[in-house]
Amino acid sequence: MTSYRALTAAAAAAFLAVSLTACVAYPTDGAQRIDVPEESTTAPTPEPTTDEGAESEESADGFGAALTERDAFLEAQQQPLDGTALVAKTPEQIELINQQRAYVESQGGTWNADAESITLALALDACETSILNGHAVDVEVFRAHVNSSPLISAITGGDPQAIEGALSIMVFGTGFICPDDAPQWEAAWTETGGVY
Repeated sequence: MTSYRALTAAAAAAFLAVSLTACVAYPTDGAQRIDVPEESTTAPTPEPTTDEGAESEESADGFGAALTERDAFLEAQQQPLDGTALVAKTPEQIELINQQRAYVESQGGTWNADAESITLALALDACETSILNGHAVDVEVFRAHVNSSPLISAITGGDPQAIEGALSIMVFGTGFICPDDAPQWEAAWTETGGVY
């Protein structure tokens, strides 16, 4: 969903000043991002199986189903895919924005359209990742999402506290946008211990 990511890069600076923590409280001391060593960037060689053709076909069918589910999810979310600002439209999105705005304002921050757009983009992006990973989010998927997300990179600039704030918003948002996947996101975030 590069359109969500492209949009938020432009709005990141204003949003970071006000609300890089969500209603969920998690420790942020010592958060750090780790990078994959160069020697581990090569893909492992898969072990041959006796029924490799059937397995490949099942995998293709599973990914096709995930893409179909993702497309239906995006349509149900009613958000533009052209890079324009995101605005809460569904009841779940509206409730997420209402709670996030109330939290930001209770902390003395000012809410604006950029904050709404970024909050929605973080949650929608995580939910899309859930779908594309067969609703199986573990610490490895979580870390891969954090490290490969242009959205997270753009709004945090690699700052550990900003990363934690963005992840707080993202995980909080999954509780509204894809609530069945939210416990996995929360567990994976906790398991990382702030090391990405």
